[in-house]
Amino acid sequence: MSWQKEPFEIEVKKGEIKAFCACGKSENGPYCDGSHQGTEYTPYVIEFDKDQTIYACGCQQSGNRPFCDGSHERR
Repeated sequence: MSWQKEPFEIEVKKGEIKAFCACGKSENGPYCDGSHQGTEYTPYVIEFDKDQTIYACGCQQSGNRPFCDGSHERR
């Protein structure tokens, strides 16, 4: 399963906290929607320390989730 074939480009602000899906079941990927309830998974919760553009994994194959590592190009 994947949400899309390329990463999500997301603008984040310093101090912002985001919860990214770790289970792969979220209907709101790449963000957690609570679909992990009852599993061993917990979301990746990240507080950003600066304003920046991040690239979140869309294919659910990254070895550096929740961030893209280019795995979508090897599929």
